[in-house]
Amino acid sequence: EVPQESLSRSQAAMLVAAFAGSLSLSIGASAAPRSRSAVNMQVAAEAQVAQPVALAKAADEARGLAIDSISKAHSGHMGLPLGCAEVGAVLWGQEMSYNPDDPTWLNRDRFILSAGHGSMFLYSWLHIAGYDLPKEEVSNFRVKDSKTPGHPEWQGMHPHTPG
Repeated sequence: EVPQESLSRSQAAMLVAAFAGSLSLSIGASAAPRSRSAVNMQVAAEAQVAQPVALAKAADEARGLAIDSISKAHSGHMGLPLGCAEVGAVLWGQEMSYNPDDPTWLNRDRFILSAGHGSMFLYSWLHIAGYDLPKEEVSNFRVKDSKTPGHPEWQGMHPHTPG
């Protein structure tokens, strides 16, 4: 059975699709656990719905967040956030298992971005995926003491970004 505290790939795909305006739904820890075979069948069915329209809309939203935030900062690199938006849509919308309500969930997939100059890519997807990174913080890109510095760094034993 899928643990209640995790988002399955199908739920994550639906989350990205819902954010993009393609579906109206509620995802949370109250979802009933399902068998692995039911999840696999649902992943296949929802992947056909989510691709390419909803994932393309989510990629466009991520691009928009990056363009707005980098432009406002008058500083930053747009190459990675714009060029890899579809990669983010597939990773965050289909492939990765995560729970924005429990960013330290032990069984979550981890996304590590070693290209600090592309950090707006990470911030856009953390916001879209529902982590505690409101749009106001995303728009504060590269502002001193914001949650969205130009190069996220490790602080002691904890990464700067959630998840």
